[in-house]
Amino acid sequence: MTNLNKIKNYYNFYLKKHKKGSKAVNWGSKKSHQIRFCKILEASNFNNKKIHDVGCGLAHLYTFLKNKKIKFKYLGSDISGEMIESARNQLVNKKINLQKLNLLKINDKKLLKKISADIVVANGLFTVKTNFSNEYWWKYIRKMLKKMFSITNECLVFNLMKSNVDFKEKHLYYQSLDQLLKFIEKNLSNQVVIKQDYPLYEYMVFVYKK
Repeated sequence: MTNLNKIKNYYNFYLKKHKKGSKAVNWGSKKSHQIRFCKILEASNFNNKKIHDVGCGLAHLYTFLKNKKIKFKYLGSDISGEMIESARNQLVNKKINLQKLNLLKINDKKLLKKISADIVVANGLFTVKTNFSNEYWWKYIRKMLKKMFSITNECLVFNLMKSNVDFKEKHLYYQSLDQLLKFIEKNLSNQVVIKQDYPLYEYMVFVYKK
C-alpha cells in the first residue's frame, strides 16, 4: 500500500515531457487547473492559515494563493523527489517548505504534528490509479483520507472523479458518492460538504473537524 512507484513514474514522465505548467503535472489545461483552485478556496478562509498541499506537484497551489494576495504558511509534499526539485527550481521563493514524503509511511507522532496544518489539500491525488485495481485504489484512498484527516486542524479538501460518466479511462479512478459519504461519516466526520457546481467530471469534498 505504501509502494507508489507506478504513480510516481507516471507523473515523472509528464514532468520530463513538459517541464512546467499544468501539463507537467498531467492536468488537461491551465483553465481547468484554475477552476479547481477557485473551488478549493470555497472550503474555508485561507488567510493566515497553514496549508499542507499533499501531492503538491510543482506547487501551483502556492502560486495561486500568492497571486490572490492571501497570507498563509505553506507546506508542499510529494512522493516524487523530481517534482519537489523542479518546484523548488521554478519558484521565486527558494525558501518554500517543500518535502519529499509518503504520508502512509509516517507514524512518528512528533513528525505528524510537524506536518499538520489548518487546511490539508489533496488536489488530483486520487485521480490516476495506473493499473492498480479499483479495490486496491479504494483501499489506498481510505488509508490516505484517515491519515490526512489526522493531521488536519480545521478542514480537509480533496477531489474525486464522478462515477456517473459516459466513458471511463482504464487508468483513472471513479468514485461513487454514496460509498464515499458512508466512509467519511463513519470514520472522519459528519460535517461534510460536496461541491459539484463546476464544469468538470469530478466533485470537491470538504471535511471539517468536529
